[in-house]
Amino acid sequence: MTCGVKLALLGASLLALAACSVPDRQPDLDNIVANVEQTREGDFGEFLYNLNEAGDKAREAEEIQQDLAEVPTYLNADRTLRERGVQLAEESAEHRRRAEDALNRILDPLRARIAYLESLHVPQTVGAMTKSVYFDTGSAALGDDDQAALDEVSGFINQYPIATVVITGYADTQGSLEANRALAQRRAQAVAQALRGLGGPIAGSVSVVAVGEPEGAADSEADKENRRVEILVAPHGTYNKGP
Repeated sequence: MTCGVKLALLGASLLALAACSVPDRQPDLDNIVANVEQTREGDFGEFLYNLNEAGDKAREAEEIQQDLAEVPTYLNADRTLRERGVQLAEESAEHRRRAEDALNRILDPLRARIAYLESLHVPQTVGAMTKSVYFDTGSAALGDDDQAALDEVSGFINQYPIATVVITGYADTQGSLEANRALAQRRAQAVAQALRGLGGPIAGSVSVVAVGEPEGAADSEADKENRRVEILVAPHGTYNKGP
């Protein structure tokens, strides 16, 4: 047997031995992938993933900000680094928003249960609350004078979180019907947003309605009573967790 043939046989034998000694990695890789995917399943998985991403990217963005802060203002700091910091900060904020959305979906059933239990303790003698908030002509901006009414409504909602809340927007008859209906919608949304900022409505059924010009109102009349948003809070409502 020639030397070349012997070397070829030896090489083939070594390759065969190497193939036998190396275990199949694929099951381990599949197991890793399956477990990682499992940690991201459902609302709780989405909450954990986005919470961690938000924290990691926020820390990296903060480190970049601190590095750039050490560079004298008269020097042109690394533009690529600045852009990376801005991107990380924006992504961190988006991951936080997604984490909050997932957490709210987790908490919704608990809120519904709490609201139901609260409803068992609402006396039947407790009636509905109605408050009105008024606006300037053509405006959907809330004024400082409206804060007391909004605080009172928010306190009532927090006391009775099962409440049904109806927020109805109106407008006077100056301008077109379409424009006034749109203005009434903006006013009603402004009130709803303000109430959310005060901590309510949380678990109640909330409706936002835009009426626009009241039926039967005279044309081109600047009536302050029609430039309003009406808030109705009925404590014996039902919880609505949305679609």
